This record gives sequence, C-alpha cells and structure tokens, in this order.
Amino acid sequence: MKHKIAIGTLLAVMVPFLVAGCERTGGVFEEKINALGTFAQISIVGVPQEQARQAATMVEEGLLELDKVGYTFKVEGELQQLNEALAHGKSMTVSDGLLEVILEASKLFSLSGGLFNPAAGQLTAFWEFRCDKDDCEVSPYPSEVQKLVDEQVAKIITRAPSMDDLIIKGNKISSRNRQVKLEFGDMIRGLALDKGIEQLREIGVANAMIYIGGSARTIGTRGDHDWWIGLFDAGGEHLIGSIENMDDQAVVAVRASDKSFARDGTVYRHIVDPRTGMPASAIQSVVVMHENAMIANASAVTILIAGIKDWKTIADKMGAHKILLITKDGNIYTSLAMEHVIHWRQGIQHQYLVP
Repeated sequence: MKHKIAIGTLLAVMVPFLVAGCERTGGVFEEKINALGTFAQISIVGVPQEQARQAATMVEEGLLELDKVGYTFKVEGELQQLNEALAHGKSMTVSDGLLEVILEASKLFSLSGGLFNPAAGQLTAFWEFRCDKDDCEVSPYPSEVQKLVDEQVAKIITRAPSMDDLIIKGNKISSRNRQVKLEFGDMIRGLALDKGIEQLREIGVANAMIYIGGSARTIGTRGDHDWWIGLFDAGGEHLIGSIENMDDQAVVAVRASDKSFARDGTVYRHIVDPRTGMPASAIQSVVVMHENAMIANASAVTILIAGIKDWKTIADKMGAHKILLITKDGNIYTSLAMEHVIHWRQGIQHQYLVP
C-alpha cells in the first residue's frame, strides 16, 4: 500500500510530551538528569512529591551505576578494564551487572544472525566522535592516514570478532580472539529503561515514564490519558505523528547520522555494519515498540544494519513486530502492528505498509 507524503526526507526523532523541569504539576512529578552520556527524564504520576523525589533519586542512582558498569570508556570504567584484559589475552572477573549485560548481548547477537555484534567495538571506534566537520560517508580522516585505517579495518574484519569468541565461566570472562572489543552502545540505555521501570514498580509506583536520549519506557498512564511519544522531523520542528497506547511498553528510536555530533545533550553516533566496517546508511532511522526496551534497541540497530531488503525477516527473528523506518530517500515503512498505534498528522502517512 503506497501513500503520498507532505514533507520531504524525514528522520524520526522521538520527543516525549512532558512538563519541563523538576516539579509537580497536575500530579506529575518531573526530574531531569544527565546519565549514560545523554539527557534523561523521569516522570512519576499520582505520588506525593517527596515520595516521587525519593523514587526518582533511586532510579538515577541505578542509571549512574550502569554508566560505571558498561557504558563509560573512562580508564576506571569496568568495561574499559575488561576490554584492556581481552586485548592482552587475559581474563577478568566482572561484576554481576556487567555479566548480565554480556549474557543478554550474546543472546541478541545470536537472534540477529550476528548483525548486532557488540564484540566489534573497534570498528565503531573508527567512526565515533570523529566527524565534527567532514562527511563520514567519504572519510573522517586525512588522506595520508586513510590507507592505514583501511588496513586496520580489514584486519579486524578478517579476524571477525564476535560474541561467540567470549569464554564465560561464572563471572570470569576471557576471549579466544584478541580483536574483541565490547561496545554496548545504546543497548545499555535500553537495559536502564527496563531496570528503572522495574524499580519503580517494586516500590508501588503505578504510573511513570523514563526517557533516555530518544527512547522511552512507561507503565500505567499520565493521569487521565495515555502516555504518548511524538515523532518529529530531523530539525525537531515538524511533528509528523505520535505513538499512543504505551502502557508497559518501550519505544526506542535509533538513527544513522551522516555525522557524529552532539545536539541538545544527545550524542548521535554512527552505527557500523560489522560485515564491512562502514556506517549503515540505506535506512536513516528506525523506531521499534516492544515490551522490553533492550530488545527494542538491539532490534532497531539490527534492522538499520540489515537494510531495506532484509529488515522484516530480521525483525521477525528478533521478535520485533511494531516497527517504523525511514530510508535515506525519505520513504516511510511501517509494519502492520505499528500502524495500529501511530496517529499521523494530516497529510503524512507511511508510504509502504508491510504485513
């Protein structure tokens, strides 16, 4: 089924319709924090202000703990220490938190057929944060070093680092392949959303939303109406639609940027195809709705890498059924399940509806 579209090329960027600041307005308590390399916001409904503040603090502490475990690349970070050990052929005993991330990543690697491959972090490192001025589709490097980079990328691809290279014995991690460098990217944000909502549920919070850098996870409602997420164009100025009926659901947006840059506190990174070492580019953005934010994130990344020809097959294997994607040419694809929860603005619809 094909439809016209009123706006040109679109990049789906999610923005939650939340009250700004840290306050209680109409029973909604809001708190903004910086965690996991980006802006996060916790919204709690129907709870006394002091109790809501304590709950938000608890979630914030959990987010910062995950930052230390598996997100930051600071020298003292646990993930950085593990990668150092693996690069030198050594083993390391990791925390339960990092072990959980590794085990989940291994499962998602298998489901994706290897396209979601956190073990190929060296490839991502070649592109990440290196394209402030230049178009990365050409090269982020001066010509005199490009040959050296190409040789190194080829070496990594030849050695084919993967999650299957890891040897896991209890909390002790080692690798058969010294080219393995774990980079979990936004998968950690998905895990943080799931854990944050679980924490709130355990202490009796029935209505809340956690938003982290383009992704959101909810329980209950926002007072007398459902939580909902807006879908905007690349500039964040034109609303193209919204996703509603979000009780106990996650909505995750992943985009392939032409450049790595920071905007409004969010860092947009290249998503690299582990088969080629090059940034994925045919699909510009993917939005996945799922009851598990970590699965939603891994699915969105995998779909973006898989490309327009194979995205539906990969999505089915990973158990992701509510999907919206936009190609580099501006074509909008939606799955049938996703179409039921999107409210398009007048004049804007999917161009291709995929059963």
